[in-house]
Amino acid sequence: MSLARRFLLVLIVALATASAASADGTAPTVTLLAPANGTSVTLDGKHTTTFSWQITFAQPQTESTTITFMVSADPTFQGPHYTESRSCANTTPACFTTTTLQGTSWINAATGSNGLPSRALTLYWKVSVAWQSGQPFASSANGLLSGVPGLDKTPPRIAVKGTTVRRGSRARVTFQLADDSGVVTAKARLLYHGKTLLSSTKTFTDVDWANVYVFWFDVPRTGVPTGKYSACVRATDMHGNSAQRCAVVRIR
Repeated sequence: MSLARRFLLVLIVALATASAASADGTAPTVTLLAPANGTSVTLDGKHTTTFSWQITFAQPQTESTTITFMVSADPTFQGPHYTESRSCANTTPACFTTTTLQGTSWINAATGSNGLPSRALTLYWKVSVAWQSGQPFASSANGLLSGVPGLDKTPPRIAVKGTTVRRGSRARVTFQLADDSGVVTAKARLLYHGKTLLSSTKTFTDVDWANVYVFWFDVPRTGVPTGKYSACVRATDMHGNSAQRCAVVRIR
């Protein structure tokens, strides 16, 4: 083979490689716009937070894209996280550039908790783009937010159900609890004519209205008057808000 032909083959290979690189193109650039790094976000489920970003494509897009937005208390996003994804046609590859988060579900997902945070914490957010088959996702740098708990003035929700019990048996007074913080201390008391006969206190985490909580006590066979008693439960959340409900307990 002549030297000139060898040079020609090398040139063809080089051109083919350059052509393939051109076909792969340059990954898009993802820039986070708002909120700015260090912005304080109130995590009370009542405030909304709007996120926006910009995606710049170096050349016309030939494939559809998938844009994914994530928020997490974990900077690696391997732990609990909140995610939104949207597919975009190649004619509008940057069709998803903003979202507004509200309520508590995204906070719960990002922090991995059923309740709202009771202390300040750092949240991270990022946006990634699946832009071409076989190519790594194009991702933004991590955005950083300061999550602060809201000023909670709402008392826990509570309901107590009355019961009837015979002397010499065990009484079971059931009640329900709910609170945005997820943590409630319940103080249950049995009263007779306004006088406390016994009480019990317990702190519950991840309270849920769908759960049933129980205050139980044994009623002696003798020495206990029959009639109406009151079972009262006071629920207090982490911020000091409290509410009390009572129900009738009949002892026969």
